[in-house]
Amino acid sequence: MDGVARGIGALRLAKNRAPRPLRPPAPRSLSPQPRRRGPRRGETPPNSHLPFALDAPHQVQGARLDFIELDFKTRSKMSYIVLARKWRPRYFEEVVGQEHVARTLINSIDQNRVAHAYLFCGTRGVGKTTTARILAKALNCKNGPTATPCYECSSCTEIHEGQSTDVFEIDGASNRGINEIRELREGVRYAPSRDRYKIYIIDEVHMLTNEAFNALLKTLEEPPSHAHFIFATTEPQKIPVTILSRCQRFDFKRIGQNDIVAHLQHLSNAENITAEKAALQLIARQANGGMRDALSLMDQVISFAGDSFDEAQVAQILGVANRKHLFELSEAVIARDAEAALAVLGEVDRYGYDLKQFSTELVTHFRDLVVTRVVKNPERVTSLTESELRQVAEQVDGQPVELLHRYFAVMADGAQEMIRSPYPRLIFEMTLVRLAQLEPLDSLTLLVDRLESLEGVLADDALIDITPAAAPAKKKRTPLTPDPAQASAAPAPAAPVATPPPQPAAPEPEAPAPPAPKPPEATVNDGGQPLPEPVEEVAPVAEVAPVEEAAPVAEVAPVEEAAPVAEVAPAEEAAPVVQISPTPAATQPIDPDAPQPTLEELLALPARERWRALVEHIRLSAAPVAATCEHAHLQRIENNELVISLAPSYLLFLKEEGRTEIVEAGLRELFGPDWTLSVVPSDSEEATLTETLTFAAERDAILAQRKVDLEEAMTQHPKVIEARELFEPDAERVAVELHE
Repeated sequence: MDGVARGIGALRLAKNRAPRPLRPPAPRSLSPQPRRRGPRRGETPPNSHLPFALDAPHQVQGARLDFIELDFKTRSKMSYIVLARKWRPRYFEEVVGQEHVARTLINSIDQNRVAHAYLFCGTRGVGKTTTARILAKALNCKNGPTATPCYECSSCTEIHEGQSTDVFEIDGASNRGINEIRELREGVRYAPSRDRYKIYIIDEVHMLTNEAFNALLKTLEEPPSHAHFIFATTEPQKIPVTILSRCQRFDFKRIGQNDIVAHLQHLSNAENITAEKAALQLIARQANGGMRDALSLMDQVISFAGDSFDEAQVAQILGVANRKHLFELSEAVIARDAEAALAVLGEVDRYGYDLKQFSTELVTHFRDLVVTRVVKNPERVTSLTESELRQVAEQVDGQPVELLHRYFAVMADGAQEMIRSPYPRLIFEMTLVRLAQLEPLDSLTLLVDRLESLEGVLADDALIDITPAAAPAKKKRTPLTPDPAQASAAPAPAAPVATPPPQPAAPEPEAPAPPAPKPPEATVNDGGQPLPEPVEEVAPVAEVAPVEEAAPVAEVAPVEEAAPVAEVAPAEEAAPVVQISPTPAATQPIDPDAPQPTLEELLALPARERWRALVEHIRLSAAPVAATCEHAHLQRIENNELVISLAPSYLLFLKEEGRTEIVEAGLRELFGPDWTLSVVPSDSEEATLTETLTFAAERDAILAQRKVDLEEAMTQHPKVIEARELFEPDAERVAVELHE
């Protein structure tokens, strides 16, 4: 009986096993086959150890009888479980890097405020599905709902093993149609078979079709009290807003590198594995914020190196040995060695690395250089290992931050251009050459100091050149400087008028200046005083003499300084009308040491000149406010009231930070305490159109006219005419640059 039982057991096991593949029939041979005979006397028949013969007549038709000798005391070894499954978290607190999600779910369970639908969003390997399974166990645990499943009751055990009849884990990518959702809707109506709740976990829910989402709306909005939905997705932007509004959304963050390293160290200690911290940091960086990726990479490293591994072995097995090339490239760029940089790039290409991906890694590497240079704790904001941090610190030591930032900017532009170009390696090479030729830029403070020193040198040179030329001009008498004998013999005028100061006249270009003739009768007024010389007689040609010794453009500046209109007498020596005439001199700042006119003299001036005097008075203490007033149109200045109009932009500036009070204070200081100020927009009804220009427009017009006059003087200069006749150019260009 014992042998029969063993045979029946072997038969049942053979039926349950998968059938073997059918073998093709052996070809028939034409030669006669030997006749099969039974065992001879004394021989042991084959397969005598089996409970019955293979050719026994009781074989079942269609059944494959694979009889083997069984030993029920031995069992086959269980297959290896990867670290990602073996160390899957069992409680909310064990989910690494998602404390905000764990705390919210624990509180909702403790307070009996569990929602009917949850949406877990986040990148791969951050714990979305794991958290969903823990939540399912917490809700259906025999001791629950509780935040700590017991893992002893049948509900926890079956959910943990994936065999529960009331927890449905659905793959949204393969069950994405409306028919599957209809089946779900039909089944959700029925009560759970044994557990407390029916829980539907739909992974990659964004893969469902729009029709499937629409079919799920009503059920998701008003589900049965025994049903809960947990959705997980990596692309929440693809989910309709109608679904999002019916769920509580939790965003799972990428797990920090330090958190991954700490978890890997804990796991290594539990698995009796010796691993360097730098090696674990390299694994964590390659995981890119995913714990599952980190555990999978660690499994791969353990299979390669065994129970003990270091950073070099991890770099070799994970294919990140090109980090060496990144440091070699940055070292060559900082050393301005284009040849070495191109050699490293050629080596990278021979290894078969993707150049576009490598350029992206190089951009990140230059970013790490900048960050390491400017922060105190770079290990907190970079993904570099300890050894890499030391190497980076050595490279950036003493390097200007601006230069490192230019390295990053140029490499980022080159990487972007490589993506669009059909010749990525050539673009990469030219980018490296450009990087190797970058030089540190001088600081702005240093440039300002150099400019100030250069201005001082030019000012000293200008004084040296002007002083000898001005000395002989003082001895020369012109119609503006009458003979003392004639001045003493002339009768005294009834009303004395201030005489303009003597104005030096430059010598003629080709001969020394002869003595000035006496002023003609037509140039003497009724009072016996000589009139000022007309502008056209003191033409800018008098100042063209330096053009023979230097370039025309370089010697234009003296012309604008010696323009006759700019040499009108100062205010204290001339009549009031001459003092504030609209000439270039009126646009120059007033000397603060000069005596100020009296109130009677100011009130005797025309309205426009009174406004000009106020602007110049404000300029002494607040130049920006005076510059704004130059853009104002004068409406009226009388009866102790000043009304001006400004464009909206200037009006807004004038009303900020008490600038209007500065104008009012200057008005009262100059005209009296009873004066008031009114500023209106230029586009309002209170503002009247005026034909006069603002002071700013007047100054621009004068400068433009001076520039035209100087260009005309240059084109008519004898040397220019001679050069034009000699070379016969097709086109001419005169460049005049005015300096205040």
